[in-house]
Amino acid sequence: MAKVVVIGAGSAIFAKNLLGDLILLKDVPLEEIALVDINEEKLRIMEQVICRMVKQEGREIRVVSSTERRDVLPGADYVINAIGVGGPEIYQRDLEIADKYGVRQVVGDIIGPGGIFRMLRAYPAMRATLEDMKELCPDAYYFNYTNPMAGLCLALNQVSDIKIFGFCHSVQGTAEQIADYLGVDYDRLTYWAAGINHMAWYLQLKVDGKDAYPQFKAAVDTMEKMHEVSEREHGYHWINDDPKMKYHFSDAVRMTIMQNFGYFNSESPYHMSEYTPYFRKNEEEIRKYRVEDRWWLAHELANDDYYDELVKMIESGEDIPFEITHEYAPKVIRGIETGIPFRANLNVMNTGLITNMPNDCCVEVPCYCDSEGIHPCYVGPLPEGPLGLNMSNISVQKLQAKAANEKKLEWIYQSIQLDPFTAAQCTLEQIRAMTKELIENNRDYLTDFT
Repeated sequence: MAKVVVIGAGSAIFAKNLLGDLILLKDVPLEEIALVDINEEKLRIMEQVICRMVKQEGREIRVVSSTERRDVLPGADYVINAIGVGGPEIYQRDLEIADKYGVRQVVGDIIGPGGIFRMLRAYPAMRATLEDMKELCPDAYYFNYTNPMAGLCLALNQVSDIKIFGFCHSVQGTAEQIADYLGVDYDRLTYWAAGINHMAWYLQLKVDGKDAYPQFKAAVDTMEKMHEVSEREHGYHWINDDPKMKYHFSDAVRMTIMQNFGYFNSESPYHMSEYTPYFRKNEEEIRKYRVEDRWWLAHELANDDYYDELVKMIESGEDIPFEITHEYAPKVIRGIETGIPFRANLNVMNTGLITNMPNDCCVEVPCYCDSEGIHPCYVGPLPEGPLGLNMSNISVQKLQAKAANEKKLEWIYQSIQLDPFTAAQCTLEQIRAMTKELIENNRDYLTDFT
């Protein structure tokens, strides 16, 4: 009987979807779900939500909560991390400081100016969790959902021998988008994807067993076609109906990458536009590719309407609707606990899995899960073009990890100096001036840096 701990359980949609899947997968032998969050009010509500869902499905699962992770870690089999540290205001200030230097990140949570400081804010709490796990549940799995995924997982693996795996929505979510673009049912699409988090490549992409790339590339060989085909996509449909958004959703960034480098990559065009030096050089290009709106910042600053809906459901006594989602973690847990095989793209250290990448980096590769655990798959070499784009980000990630573990301000500077988008916009002198301002903005989180 398994015990699952969720740290950062106050995130209403995430916790409800993740744990809802586990509750619905009735062949998973769950004994206890433990919720951890520093927000006592949200924690209390989410405990009631999960208890209600357990009751609705007739499961016998104990649900507990605490603001202190050490209270619930003993005996854990799986610890799922989804924390955010610092809040949206400091994140917004990071973006605004970078704006002054022409580095206009649209999301800014993975690499570059916004990404490294988001990492440095979250890392101490995550490292402390692993230290507690070493004492209280040393055989447990640690499943991380917090961004920046690769930098955090790399840094944590450098200091801990806990079983660390990074989880993201990008590969399976993008596969659903590709099915929309190709106009086929998702169950007709098959793929083999590998690379790094948020920039994994669909090395094989097939419909009914036949290579789908020729059809895909022909369908989006002009900017007009890229915008038109993007209208078929369902995941971002709300953007097209939101009057606050300036442009309809377009995946032209990733389609352009595919046309020039041969392969489609995971994660959104918003993210991809800031992982490379090509798409954000000026306002005209940003508008052309429709990657202007900072919808993620708006989301973080906005009221949590879904949480309010859950509060009303709890107060009224009504059932909470939920269904199986595309989250990987519940199905991975099911594979380990029941032996039913499952394949997921997870973030792991490169142990010769991608042969033309260094072994001291974090890669995202297919992994098979069964009763013997999680087994990362051998991929072999990546094509040179996609490899080059990955390597430009890996250099930044390695310096992010170095900064986090060695507590040296210089590694922060060098990480941002190597960021492809930042380097395309700024001189070294400008980058160092910008980074100095960012360090000051995050001073409370860098007190032990020299």
